[in-house]
Amino acid sequence: MSGIRVIGGIAKGRRLKTRKAKNLRPATDYVKEALFNILVRKVPDSVFLDLFAGSGGIGIEALSRGAKKVVFVEKDPQNAALIKENLALTGFLDQAEVYTCDVFKAISLLANKGCRFNLIFVDPPFRKGFLGTVLEKISEFELLLPDGLIITRSAFGEENLVQRVPVREGRYGDSILRFYQGEKE
Repeated sequence: MSGIRVIGGIAKGRRLKTRKAKNLRPATDYVKEALFNILVRKVPDSVFLDLFAGSGGIGIEALSRGAKKVVFVEKDPQNAALIKENLALTGFLDQAEVYTCDVFKAISLLANKGCRFNLIFVDPPFRKGFLGTVLEKISEFELLLPDGLIITRSAFGEENLVQRVPVREGRYGDSILRFYQGEKE
């Protein structure tokens, strides 16, 4: 089933595979366009972490727009397999790593490997209360580089339980994007 596509960069127009699943809700073109218009200067040559990656649309969009590397984390094995298929379709397999595990385990594994990221996109299941805890773990394990950004996607009307104050926030359809600045060293 093809329902999402790359909307910018070198893979623009390429259709990505997805599947009908209750836990899979790909970002719309409207949300992706808003996100990448905001990140336009930060994506090229960045190292990007896509947490709760689903079918990989956001991370693949980042690769298409010049990210050096993207690490995808997706717990569902079928979704993780879909990410790998989509990376093969777009020719980005060599610039990506896919972790099929729980986000908290992945954060620990990445920290133990010494990984740090310029951009971290966090898109957990809506209305489950994951965002605050995930951002705390990212901070605790120092995954974000100084001057990096964490971007979260949540449902409109969902309570924001994150203790940090976003530097930018906007509503795009039914989604809220929030941008959190990394701590300066």
